[in-house]
Amino acid sequence: MPSLCNIIAAALVLVAVAPTATVAATAKKEPTPQQQKMKDCAAKWGEEKKAKQVSGKKAHDEFMSTCLKG
Repeated sequence: MPSLCNIIAAALVLVAVAPTATVAATAKKEPTPQQQKMKDCAAKWGEEKKAKQVSGKKAHDEFMSTCLKG
């Protein structure tokens, strides 16, 4: 059975570590260039769909492929 000192020590470690874990989890990372390109192409796809009234997976895949290459 754990002693009271061990329990208190474990609790103190958790209290000390928890705030740093929370700060690290909430820190916003910048997207990688590839992630940003995907985001930009997805936005362009939304405009393309409205302008040309296209839909479907095949049209989306073709558009994204072309957009990501360019």
